[in-house]
Amino acid sequence: MVRTPREIEAVALKARKELGLCLGLNESLLRKNLEDRGYFLFYYPFGESGILGALFSNVHARILVINSSQSIGRQNFTVAHELGHIYLHNTESLVEMPGGESSTKEMEADSFASMFLMPANDVSSIIRTNGGIEFDAVEVMEISQMFRMSYKATLERLKEVFGQRAIPQSLWDKKPLQLAEMLNMDRRLYEPSEEKYWSNSKYVSTAFRALKKERISFSRFLELMKEIGLDGYDVLENMKENN
Repeated sequence: MVRTPREIEAVALKARKELGLCLGLNESLLRKNLEDRGYFLFYYPFGESGILGALFSNVHARILVINSSQSIGRQNFTVAHELGHIYLHNTESLVEMPGGESSTKEMEADSFASMFLMPANDVSSIIRTNGGIEFDAVEVMEISQMFRMSYKATLERLKEVFGQRAIPQSLWDKKPLQLAEMLNMDRRLYEPSEEKYWSNSKYVSTAFRALKKERISFSRFLELMKEIGLDGYDVLENMKENN
Protein backbone atom coordinates (compact mmCIF):
# COMPACT_ATOMS: atom_id res chain seq x y z
CA MET A 1 0.00 0.00 0.00
CA VAL A 2 1.40 3.37 -1.04
CA ARG A 3 0.98 6.01 1.66
CA THR A 4 0.11 9.64 1.06
CA PRO A 5 2.38 12.41 2.40
CA ARG A 6 -0.28 13.24 4.97
CA GLU A 7 -0.35 9.65 6.21
CA ILE A 8 3.44 9.53 6.46
CA GLU A 9 3.54 12.84 8.32
CA ALA A 10 0.96 11.61 10.84
CA VAL A 11 3.14 8.58 11.61
CA ALA A 12 6.28 10.75 11.83
CA LEU A 13 4.60 13.11 14.31
CA LYS A 14 3.42 10.13 16.35
CA ALA A 15 6.99 8.81 16.44
CA ARG A 16 8.33 12.19 17.61
CA LYS A 17 5.77 12.25 20.41
CA GLU A 18 6.60 8.71 21.49
CA LEU A 19 10.29 9.59 21.56
CA GLY A 20 9.73 12.76 23.59
CA LEU A 21 10.95 15.28 21.01
CA CYS A 22 9.92 18.93 21.09
CA LEU A 23 10.72 21.81 18.71
CA GLY A 24 13.89 21.19 16.74
CA LEU A 25 16.22 18.26 17.33
CA ASN A 26 18.97 17.34 19.75
CA GLU A 27 20.76 14.22 18.55
CA SER A 28 22.08 13.44 22.05
CA LEU A 29 18.55 13.52 23.45
CA LEU A 30 17.26 11.45 20.54
CA ARG A 31 19.98 8.86 21.18
CA LYS A 32 19.18 8.71 24.91
CA ASN A 33 15.44 8.46 24.36
CA LEU A 34 15.86 5.70 21.78
CA GLU A 35 18.08 3.73 24.15
CA ASP A 36 15.65 4.28 27.02
CA ARG A 37 13.00 2.66 24.83
CA GLY A 38 15.08 -0.40 24.13
CA TYR A 39 16.88 0.53 20.92
CA PHE A 40 20.52 -0.47 20.49
CA LEU A 41 22.55 2.14 18.56
CA PHE A 42 25.87 1.56 16.83
CA TYR A 43 27.90 4.30 15.16
CA TYR A 44 30.98 3.19 13.25
CA PRO A 45 33.14 4.79 10.49
CA PHE A 46 32.53 2.39 7.59
CA GLY A 47 34.01 4.88 5.10
CA GLU A 48 32.41 7.14 2.51
CA SER A 49 31.58 4.23 0.22
CA GLY A 50 30.50 1.91 3.05
CA ILE A 51 26.99 1.23 4.26
CA LEU A 52 24.89 4.26 5.18
CA GLY A 53 23.07 2.35 7.87
CA ALA A 54 21.43 -0.90 8.80
CA LEU A 55 18.40 -2.09 10.70
CA PHE A 56 17.79 -5.32 12.61
CA SER A 57 14.47 -5.58 14.41
CA ASN A 58 12.71 -8.49 16.14
CA VAL A 59 10.82 -9.25 19.34
CA HIS A 60 14.07 -9.23 21.34
CA ALA A 61 15.77 -6.05 20.12
CA ARG A 62 15.80 -3.16 17.69
CA ILE A 63 19.27 -2.37 16.41
CA LEU A 64 20.25 0.67 14.35
CA VAL A 65 23.70 0.84 12.72
CA ILE A 66 24.90 4.24 11.48
CA ASN A 67 27.93 5.09 9.34
CA SER A 68 29.77 7.84 11.22
CA SER A 69 31.94 8.56 8.15
CA GLN A 70 28.93 10.58 7.00
CA SER A 71 28.24 14.09 8.29
CA ILE A 72 26.29 14.36 11.55
CA GLY A 73 23.39 15.85 9.62
CA ARG A 74 23.38 12.82 7.34
CA GLN A 75 23.69 10.48 10.34
CA ASN A 76 20.59 12.06 11.90
CA PHE A 77 18.73 11.55 8.63
CA THR A 78 19.82 7.91 8.51
CA VAL A 79 18.56 7.29 12.05
CA ALA A 80 15.21 8.84 11.11
CA HIS A 81 15.14 6.90 7.81
CA GLU A 82 15.62 3.57 9.61
CA LEU A 83 12.92 4.54 12.12
CA GLY A 84 10.69 5.16 9.11
CA HIS A 85 11.16 1.56 8.01
CA ILE A 86 10.17 0.40 11.51
CA TYR A 87 7.15 2.67 11.94
CA LEU A 88 5.88 2.44 8.35
CA HIS A 89 6.90 -1.01 7.18
CA ASN A 90 7.68 -3.14 10.26
CA THR A 91 10.99 -4.01 8.57
CA GLU A 92 13.02 -6.69 10.37
CA SER A 93 16.36 -6.54 8.52
CA LEU A 94 17.83 -4.05 6.07
CA VAL A 95 21.25 -2.79 4.99
CA GLU A 96 21.37 0.58 3.21
CA MET A 97 24.10 1.10 0.60
CA PRO A 98 25.00 4.32 -1.25
CA GLY A 99 23.16 4.52 -4.56
CA GLY A 100 20.78 1.76 -3.55
CA GLU A 101 17.42 1.00 -5.11
CA SER A 102 14.85 3.83 -4.95
CA SER A 103 11.84 1.66 -4.15
CA THR A 104 8.52 2.96 -2.87
CA LYS A 105 9.49 1.92 0.66
CA GLU A 106 12.79 3.78 0.40
CA MET A 107 11.08 6.94 -0.79
CA GLU A 108 8.52 6.65 2.01
CA ALA A 109 11.31 6.22 4.58
CA ASP A 110 13.03 9.33 3.18
CA SER A 111 9.79 11.30 3.46
CA PHE A 112 9.30 10.03 7.00
CA ALA A 113 12.85 11.09 7.92
CA SER A 114 12.39 14.59 6.54
CA MET A 115 9.05 15.02 8.30
CA PHE A 116 10.33 13.47 11.53
CA LEU A 117 13.36 15.76 11.69
CA MET A 118 11.57 18.91 10.50
CA PRO A 119 7.78 18.84 11.04
CA ALA A 120 5.98 21.35 8.83
CA ASN A 121 4.14 22.96 11.75
CA ASP A 122 7.38 23.40 13.71
CA VAL A 123 9.28 25.12 10.92
CA SER A 124 6.23 27.22 10.00
CA SER A 125 5.94 28.39 13.62
CA ILE A 126 9.37 30.01 13.48
CA ILE A 127 8.91 31.50 9.98
CA ARG A 128 6.34 34.26 10.14
CA THR A 129 5.04 34.99 6.67
CA ASN A 130 1.84 35.75 4.83
CA GLY A 131 3.21 34.13 1.70
CA GLY A 132 5.81 35.02 -0.89
CA ILE A 133 8.74 34.21 1.41
CA GLU A 134 12.21 33.83 -0.09
CA PHE A 135 14.92 32.36 2.11
CA ASP A 136 18.52 33.53 2.25
CA ALA A 137 21.58 31.47 3.18
CA VAL A 138 21.69 32.69 6.78
CA GLU A 139 18.08 31.68 7.40
CA VAL A 140 18.63 28.27 5.86
CA MET A 141 21.70 27.71 8.03
CA GLU A 142 19.83 28.74 11.18
CA ILE A 143 17.03 26.30 10.36
CA SER A 144 19.54 23.58 9.51
CA GLN A 145 21.20 24.05 12.90
CA MET A 146 17.90 24.03 14.81
CA PHE A 147 16.61 20.84 13.21
CA ARG A 148 20.07 19.22 12.90
CA MET A 149 19.68 18.38 9.23
CA SER A 150 22.24 18.68 6.47
CA TYR A 151 22.16 21.87 4.43
CA LYS A 152 20.83 20.16 1.29
CA ALA A 153 18.19 18.18 3.21
CA THR A 154 17.07 21.43 4.84
CA LEU A 155 16.67 23.08 1.45
CA GLU A 156 14.64 20.12 0.18
CA ARG A 157 12.35 20.22 3.21
CA LEU A 158 11.85 23.99 2.99
CA LYS A 159 10.96 23.57 -0.68
CA GLU A 160 8.33 20.97 0.30
CA VAL A 161 6.81 23.17 3.00
CA PHE A 162 7.02 26.62 1.38
CA GLY A 163 7.26 25.86 -2.33
CA GLN A 164 9.93 26.08 -5.01
CA ARG A 165 9.84 29.88 -5.20
CA ALA A 166 10.96 30.13 -1.57
CA ILE A 167 14.38 28.69 -2.50
CA PRO A 168 16.49 30.85 -4.84
CA GLN A 169 18.59 28.74 -7.18
CA SER A 170 21.80 30.29 -5.85
CA LEU A 171 21.28 28.66 -2.44
CA TRP A 172 21.89 25.18 -3.83
CA ASP A 173 25.50 26.09 -4.64
CA LYS A 174 26.42 27.33 -1.16
CA LYS A 175 29.04 25.49 0.90
CA PRO A 176 27.67 24.79 4.41
CA LEU A 177 31.11 24.36 6.01
CA GLN A 178 32.19 27.77 4.77
CA LEU A 179 28.91 29.32 5.86
CA ALA A 180 29.17 27.74 9.31
CA GLU A 181 32.69 29.11 9.69
CA MET A 182 31.65 32.59 8.59
CA LEU A 183 28.53 32.64 10.79
CA ASN A 184 30.23 31.06 13.82
CA MET A 185 27.85 28.12 13.77
CA ASP A 186 28.43 24.45 14.62
CA ARG A 187 30.60 23.07 11.80
CA ARG A 188 30.32 19.52 13.13
CA LEU A 189 26.82 19.17 11.70
CA TYR A 190 28.33 19.17 8.19
CA GLU A 191 31.39 17.03 8.91
CA PRO A 192 31.93 13.29 9.50
CA SER A 193 32.25 12.47 13.20
CA GLU A 194 34.14 9.16 12.65
CA GLU A 195 32.58 8.16 15.97
CA LYS A 196 32.79 4.64 17.38
CA TYR A 197 29.85 4.25 19.71
CA TRP A 198 27.56 1.47 20.78
CA SER A 199 25.03 1.06 23.54
CA ASN A 200 27.50 -0.59 25.89
CA SER A 201 24.99 -1.23 28.62
CA LYS A 202 22.87 -3.24 26.22
CA TYR A 203 23.70 -5.62 23.39
CA VAL A 204 27.49 -5.34 23.18
CA SER A 205 28.16 -5.52 26.94
CA THR A 206 25.86 -8.52 27.27
CA ALA A 207 27.76 -10.37 24.54
CA PHE A 208 31.09 -9.26 26.03
CA ARG A 209 30.15 -10.56 29.50
CA ALA A 210 28.97 -13.85 27.99
CA LEU A 211 32.33 -14.21 26.25
CA LYS A 212 34.28 -13.46 29.44
CA LYS A 213 32.25 -16.06 31.36
CA GLU A 214 32.76 -18.54 28.52
CA ARG A 215 29.04 -18.85 27.89
CA ILE A 216 29.66 -18.23 24.20
CA SER A 217 32.68 -18.98 22.06
CA PHE A 218 34.97 -16.37 20.56
CA SER A 219 33.72 -17.24 17.08
CA ARG A 220 30.12 -16.80 18.23
CA PHE A 221 31.00 -13.38 19.66
CA LEU A 222 32.47 -12.38 16.31
CA GLU A 223 29.30 -13.59 14.58
CA LEU A 224 27.10 -11.55 16.93
CA MET A 225 29.13 -8.43 16.23
CA LYS A 226 29.12 -9.10 12.49
CA GLU A 227 25.32 -9.37 12.57
CA ILE A 228 25.12 -5.72 13.66
CA GLY A 229 27.80 -4.54 11.26
CA LEU A 230 30.72 -4.32 13.68
CA ASP A 231 34.19 -5.83 13.71
CA GLY A 232 34.40 -8.02 16.82
CA TYR A 233 38.13 -7.39 17.20
CA ASP A 234 37.56 -3.62 17.29
CA VAL A 235 34.75 -4.09 19.80
CA LEU A 236 37.00 -6.13 22.10
CA GLU A 237 39.77 -3.55 21.86
CA ASN A 238 37.37 -0.73 22.78
CA MET A 239 35.77 -2.71 25.58
CA LYS A 240 39.16 -3.47 27.10
CA GLU A 241 40.09 0.22 26.96
CA ASN A 242 36.85 1.16 28.75
CA ASN A 243 37.19 -1.46 31.50
